[in-house]
Amino acid sequence: MQPSNTIGFKRIKASALNFVAQMKIGDRPGIYSKEAGKGESFYGSYHAAHVLDLFGELDKLPEKHKQTWAENFLGRQTAQGYFSSAKGDFNRSITIDEMEPFWHYTRGNIWALRLLGVKPDHEFSFMEPLLNAEALYNWVKKYDWSNSWAAGNQVLACATVLFAMRDWYGMGEIDQLMKDGMYRALEEQLDEETGFWGTQFGADLPNGLFGTIHVTPIYFAQGWPLRAVERNIDSTLKCQLADGSFWPGGSDCPDFDGAYMMANLAELSDYRKGDLEKAARAYLEHALMHEDPEGRGWLLHRKDSIPKDWKPRPHWIWKAGMQAATAELRDEDPNRTHIMLGSWFYPLSIALIAKMLGDTGFEGPYHFSPESLHVCNVPSLTEA
Repeated sequence: MQPSNTIGFKRIKASALNFVAQMKIGDRPGIYSKEAGKGESFYGSYHAAHVLDLFGELDKLPEKHKQTWAENFLGRQTAQGYFSSAKGDFNRSITIDEMEPFWHYTRGNIWALRLLGVKPDHEFSFMEPLLNAEALYNWVKKYDWSNSWAAGNQVLACATVLFAMRDWYGMGEIDQLMKDGMYRALEEQLDEETGFWGTQFGADLPNGLFGTIHVTPIYFAQGWPLRAVERNIDSTLKCQLADGSFWPGGSDCPDFDGAYMMANLAELSDYRKGDLEKAARAYLEHALMHEDPEGRGWLLHRKDSIPKDWKPRPHWIWKAGMQAATAELRDEDPNRTHIMLGSWFYPLSIALIAKMLGDTGFEGPYHFSPESLHVCNVPSLTEA
């Protein structure tokens, strides 16, 4: 039994919740900024829900409070079921090929609503073209998996919608559909030489890692067997940098991705167990270098780094009418120091490493909600 409510757990909880409180806008529940000095942001409001959920604070809120919070997301849903930030899209019907710019946004809204326990007003009629195993198979295969990171993001979003259709609307056939369509396609995209998705098509190892972390939660959620685990371990360890990070200067998303894979892989195999544990301890030291010294959230970059140490991280944006994602480079502005995502991903990654190692001083009663697939792990990792 791991100790709970350690001093370390209390410290990272306080820091994360402090930042959430600082980003709150007005008195209406659920309205948050993503970063200081900005207005209401979907990503601020969506990630804030995940931070509170991680520390068991969301369930303490009255149902009326959560319902009001959920209205912030419900208002972004269109009549066809997908979610959009543009009010003018409410009555706009789109084809499945036109969904590319909306998948990630739809995914985040669904995850937030699932945490809040609120079902959306409209069913997902836009998904009808993919409710056929062969069509779903072909849809997964159409992506350019040489950019595994961008392709995996879209597939994870699609899986999120399919799970919501199953769980909210009683579509029991979804599991078989996913096995016959999505699983079959994903198995063909897995590179057995690396254990990653897309590396056989030209993705480098880091891009393959960042794609793989978007695919493996689907496998864990569905109980699908994960092949080439030992090669995956080798590849994940190769992606770790000397300072324990998974991105130069540190970056919340890649760093979480590396920690997520290490913690879950350690549950699946004893292969290179000592190396994984050593890497996990190095990662924990790195993650703590993102802790705000004043206990106000988590820093975008290591606190011992300077801008010349940083490498701008691409944010993959799917623009309307485009068949490939465009990389927007962000996070290199030294005036941007904190965003809400970091106050979710760094504590979440520390929680996973603490569960993996059991002796870090950061063990605690973390709350993992597998319906939000970034929090979905091998069951043995997060069970009590």
